[in-house]
Amino acid sequence: MGGWDTTSARAKQKKIYAVQLKNWFPQPDYLEMRRGWQRHSRISAGSVVPIETIMAWNGPSSSKMFYAGATVIYDGTASGTGTSVVTGLTNARWQWTNMTTSAGAFLVLCNGADAPRNYDGSSWTTPTITGSGITASDFIHVNVHKKRLWFVINSSTNAAYLATDAISGTATKFSLGANFDKGGSLRAMVTWTLDGGSGPDDYAAFISSEGQIAVYQGTDPASANTWALVGVFNIAKPIGRRCAIKYGSTPVVLTEAGPLQLNMSLSKDASQLTATAMSARILRPMSDASRDYSSLFGWEAVVYPKGTRMIVNIPTAENSTAKQYVMNTLTGAWCEFDGHDANCWIVYEGNLYFGRNNGSIAKADQTGADGQTTITAVGQTAYDSMGSPGRLKRFTMVQPLILTEGNSRVTVGISTDFNETSALSVPTGTVPTTSLWDSAVWDQNVWGGSLQFVNDWTSTPGLGRFGSVKFTARTGVEAALWGDADWGISLWGVYAPELTLQINGFVVLAEPGGYL
Repeated sequence: MGGWDTTSARAKQKKIYAVQLKNWFPQPDYLEMRRGWQRHSRISAGSVVPIETIMAWNGPSSSKMFYAGATVIYDGTASGTGTSVVTGLTNARWQWTNMTTSAGAFLVLCNGADAPRNYDGSSWTTPTITGSGITASDFIHVNVHKKRLWFVINSSTNAAYLATDAISGTATKFSLGANFDKGGSLRAMVTWTLDGGSGPDDYAAFISSEGQIAVYQGTDPASANTWALVGVFNIAKPIGRRCAIKYGSTPVVLTEAGPLQLNMSLSKDASQLTATAMSARILRPMSDASRDYSSLFGWEAVVYPKGTRMIVNIPTAENSTAKQYVMNTLTGAWCEFDGHDANCWIVYEGNLYFGRNNGSIAKADQTGADGQTTITAVGQTAYDSMGSPGRLKRFTMVQPLILTEGNSRVTVGISTDFNETSALSVPTGTVPTTSLWDSAVWDQNVWGGSLQFVNDWTSTPGLGRFGSVKFTARTGVEAALWGDADWGISLWGVYAPELTLQINGFVVLAEPGGYL
């Protein structure tokens, strides 16, 4: 339940942690297999256009969801084929926010190449934004701070802001270059809310590409009496344009040292940041991902309250494949997800959606399969000496303690003395005649039915001083219907109902031998 841990010494790792945890989500009191996704909307049949932005307009009494691919923005509020609403654009990598004024509620977006766009609940418009040295099509990031729209100007150290309660009109340039002695450009701006709400003590935090943050306090940046620099702080370099999100009252910044909470990081030296990162337990894989993939588009974090998780999207091949490192926001426990070929994420009306690389958006955390693809979950417990690290033991049997539906099971095996040479087996959905690791017992491929506790014993022979339980499970796709085989439950394709598969613990039998 402590989650994936790559930091502790294997011989001293606590029992609550896992050596690996893929597609298993650590709840506070049990481990559960993650749910899958179903496709919600698509550009057209056979489209391979990557979806690079999902955004939402949230009005007083209604809301709408939009997504962008290539040169078009689509309305994806309803399931099915999306409706194009804005065409002739330069790229689909938009940053966006919602702004409510006396004139109404607006979705405001910019991409650094096209003129910004506004949506008011019924129509799309191109606002007129002018000002000395201002070209609105250079706006590449937008944020609302103290009733003002702030924009980051592409490939510069400048921001620009509008008058209070305005969505168009004259913008004033705000230069931050003198604050950034490491050079670089302005990457993003985020509001740092000290008290958990909007108020006079909110800070404006400007993040540079070289990992410097200029923090300002005040209301009117045009006056030195009402606007002042609090300080300039050094953190690790941010990753991606979408590097900052709100997490509670403090921003979280995706950096080369991992996701950093500003309230915990600005008082630390750069050499200490990895220890304070939210991802400290998975420092090595996060560092590897940063080194290998930080230049790729698709890095983004999203907080999903209903699922009690924060998801960090990591592109492994741009506009092709991705993986996710996922943290339980209640416990701080981490795991890894695959099977989501995601470019971008959003929480819309409480549900989690992501933009795929094949011209569709999907609704996540829903079903027992990823579209028409089964989900394979693999995990491995911490190594345990069974109370006598110097004594040789013969491991004989493992009893998984499971709450599940129907006849679903997990495959189990024993790894000894930190030897990870054997690959994890993948259940086939049949009942083999043996019960060893790589050919272990897997029950019939039937999901559904009433919940029941299962505690079958499985023979797991092994010899060593330390033992670790390996376990894997796979969902089953119940029926492939006619139509588009990649479509979701509510449309065409595959029927894969939600499932329950929870692991509460393992009982391991081992016979003690002599000391060597």
